[in-house]
Amino acid sequence: MIADALTTLRYRAPAEAWTDALPLGNGRLGAMAFGGVEQDRFQLNEGTCWSGSPVTARGTRSVHDGPGLLRSARTALAAGDVRVAEALLQRFQGGNCQAYQPLGDLWIGQRRPRADDEPDAYQRHLDLRSAVASHTYHSASGRVSQEAWISHGAQALVIRRRVQQTHNTPILLRLTSPHPTAVTSTVVGGLDMVVRMPSSVPSHPEPVAYDPAPHAAVTALTGLRVLSSGVMTAAGEQVKLDDADELILVLTAVTDYVDPLTAPHGDVDALTRTLHDRLDALAASLAHPGGYNAMRAAHERSHAQLFSRVGLHLGAPQAAPRLDTADRIQAHADGETDPALAALQFQYGRYLMITGSRPGGLPANLQGLWNDHLRPPWNGNYTTNINLEMNYWPAEVANLPECHLPLLDWLGFAARSGKDVARTLYGLDGWTMHHNSDAWCFGLPSGVGHDEVKWSFWPLAGAWLSRHVADHYDFTRDVDFLATRGWPILRDAAAFCLDWLVPAEDGSLGTAPSTSPENQYVAADGRPAAVTASTTADLVLIRDLLTNVVRLSAVLTSALSSSDADLSAVLRSALSSSDADLVARAQAALARIPAERIGADGRLAEWPSDVADAEPSHRHTSHLIGVYPGQSVTPDTTPALAEAARLSLDARGPESTGWSLAWRIALRARLRDTEGAAEAVRYFLRPAGEKAGIYLNLFCAHPPFQIDGNYGFTAGVAEMLLQSHATTEDVTHLHLLPALPAAWSEGAFAGLCARGGVTVDATWKDGVLEEVRLLSATARRVVLRAGTWRAEVTTEPKVPYQLTMAASTSC
Repeated sequence: MIADALTTLRYRAPAEAWTDALPLGNGRLGAMAFGGVEQDRFQLNEGTCWSGSPVTARGTRSVHDGPGLLRSARTALAAGDVRVAEALLQRFQGGNCQAYQPLGDLWIGQRRPRADDEPDAYQRHLDLRSAVASHTYHSASGRVSQEAWISHGAQALVIRRRVQQTHNTPILLRLTSPHPTAVTSTVVGGLDMVVRMPSSVPSHPEPVAYDPAPHAAVTALTGLRVLSSGVMTAAGEQVKLDDADELILVLTAVTDYVDPLTAPHGDVDALTRTLHDRLDALAASLAHPGGYNAMRAAHERSHAQLFSRVGLHLGAPQAAPRLDTADRIQAHADGETDPALAALQFQYGRYLMITGSRPGGLPANLQGLWNDHLRPPWNGNYTTNINLEMNYWPAEVANLPECHLPLLDWLGFAARSGKDVARTLYGLDGWTMHHNSDAWCFGLPSGVGHDEVKWSFWPLAGAWLSRHVADHYDFTRDVDFLATRGWPILRDAAAFCLDWLVPAEDGSLGTAPSTSPENQYVAADGRPAAVTASTTADLVLIRDLLTNVVRLSAVLTSALSSSDADLSAVLRSALSSSDADLVARAQAALARIPAERIGADGRLAEWPSDVADAEPSHRHTSHLIGVYPGQSVTPDTTPALAEAARLSLDARGPESTGWSLAWRIALRARLRDTEGAAEAVRYFLRPAGEKAGIYLNLFCAHPPFQIDGNYGFTAGVAEMLLQSHATTEDVTHLHLLPALPAAWSEGAFAGLCARGGVTVDATWKDGVLEEVRLLSATARRVVLRAGTWRAEVTTEPKVPYQLTMAASTSC
């Protein structure tokens, strides 16, 4: 029962709202399973269904003489005229990025034979271990049981429905879509649907636009095939099944999306052939004796290969908590202790990472893989000033490095398109991106010439996103990845930042104009303002990027001298002749970029001078990037700055949006503020309301739904249990249980990852570490700490190492 409570979502009623439904996915094909009675719904998504095309990444507004405009803005800012500077920066706005789109809906209808035939004993589940959603119910006319899953290997949604009925009630199957372009047709054995995505989803109040030209938008095809013991007939645009006591449905989808820089081809005939070939093969496999069970078992093995890597148990042994998830959420909000709910939410984040982000797909957006709106909140885009980054914070520490690859692959395209943005907009080298992006790597400042600068003008997305390259290397020690794919992204992001820096009168380097994403201060005229020079966030991000460039260039140079011939050739091609000059520039610049400072009020300063906050409880804490995910501010190395960071969090107050609370869990954990982290966990796990919380299906409420909070929560809980940010190239430093709440006084985790390629298991009791197990990919010196306990070991490659508190040695 305890294990079930840690890995299963349970409900006693069908989903009413979309945020009650249960998510299924394989990184590309997604579905929200409602578990309906008379009519069941699977709301469908395909990860490459976006509006627009590579043409829309060029924007809808032209910027004339960007370098001159930038100089004018800097002049106005230097003169203290922030209003003129803001107006000038609005002229950089190039339009809007495109929107993530729904594909359609699969409907399974089966009416009750009598109006008073109410179902009872209804149960609905999502098993995170198997990635299978199911529901069952009884009624006077019989029993219905259904299970559904989305196979990564087969690239298909598979549904099995079993019906024991006393009266024949036909089953009706339909495919629909919210897009007016959708065309559904019956085919032998099922249904096909062709859907043309919008060519543009512009800002309100302009309507969603559809252009039939072949390269103007993505074309998607989805197909349903039915295997049944009943009699199947076509009825208009739906399929009717009579006398069916069992049916298996298989659904897949294809699109003509290739990559962010390639236009969709629009060849419906070619897509149809691909779709039908796949469906024919799937139907043949499922029709074979034992075919369904074999495909389901393969799906479970594939999912478990990722999901089973990490286990987490929190809290002292106790009776199993209530299994109904809705009851558990409310009981927790009412003060009932349920540490297992935090563990379930942690594993749910890992589940969403596995189902929402797999190699070969696009990165998870604001909605992850799941969306039912033509105009999703904030276009369901890639918001790059925190949210896209947060989506991938748990990938490495939660032992899912493969799931990081969609972001890292997309970054390669973003860097290519971002070079054009840097050159044409600012006349600078390297690559840049601003606040919003999409499947086409839109990189311009968003807006239509009069939108708020506080979010639109922020050219440092490349600097922050490049940290994911460094993180992937630090956790995996994959030198080949770093050389062939990671280094060009890092190097060219650094080239832009080096050109972006400007000297101050005191000889330091800074940024101008500068914003602290989406926040504002009170200007001299008494009104909120966003533009200034050298915000803390800017300096931290640039310093972090340049530090990684210097560090990782040394890694590549060292690997070149000690690697085999094949890798040496790769490394030589990766390191261009100009890289040494860029690294030297980075080293020189690092000596001139100021560190974080403490303001007159004792808080870590967000702005270059001590000004009043326009919104003291603002959700963004960009000035604390150096605490997490960075490592420039820690209680050990910079205790005064760490205390100032804690005071900054205190001043923001306990309430915030869902994703912001997730970030605060990680920030408090890094600061070893146990109670602060525990409080943020409690606020995060409230029922969704006007301020944050979680929906019945555990999706994070901004509100509305944003998946970054789910991913951020998982990363934050991991940070409460294991930290490795002090790791160097040669030594892994592990801090175990650095922010362990009293409610989690007993527990265990297995499979969390640390920098340096070390996997860690731990158990504890009465809040005290009892045992640690390490597994390292290479020979590795590991220094451990937990409370006052210290130990040091040297691991052998792939040889488990176990130690207890009694095995302490001096460091």
